[in-house]
Amino acid sequence: MKSSLIISVFLIGTLTVIASCKKPEEPKVNGKKDYTLLQDDLARSMKKASLVMRRLSRSVKNNDWVEIDMWTQELKEGIGFSCVTQYMIENNDISLRFIMLSNQFNSSINKLMLASRNHYSERADLEFKNLVYSCDACHDSFNKDAEGKLNFDDTGDEGQN
Repeated sequence: MKSSLIISVFLIGTLTVIASCKKPEEPKVNGKKDYTLLQDDLARSMKKASLVMRRLSRSVKNNDWVEIDMWTQELKEGIGFSCVTQYMIENNDISLRFIMLSNQFNSSINKLMLASRNHYSERADLEFKNLVYSCDACHDSFNKDAEGKLNFDDTGDEGQN
């Protein structure tokens, strides 16, 4: 009798634990966009690029030439290749303006890399400003969901003025 009571309690406890482990349904939020896999990749790439831009901003401010070189390389690969390519795949109709802004971005990043290698702090500041301008211009033209100018300061939040 005692053993059957223990077995019953054990079975009831096990079934309770199993039943409580069910994942509840997540409520559907109105206004939430459904993104394609490619759009998710683009969003992740842009988020990473935003983080790299903040780090680059700090490096330019501190004239840390090694970090400037490292972050510009990562940014060139991240936005220059990954994000631009993903955007072009996602959108069938690529405008001439997008191509021009992409070239402006690449030109700014190359000039920033050159200024960094030669340790020209004033030129690095100028080219970083040109780089941010190219990001703003592209987002103004092609990112309809963006709110305000991009802010890549250490304390700034992306999309806030």
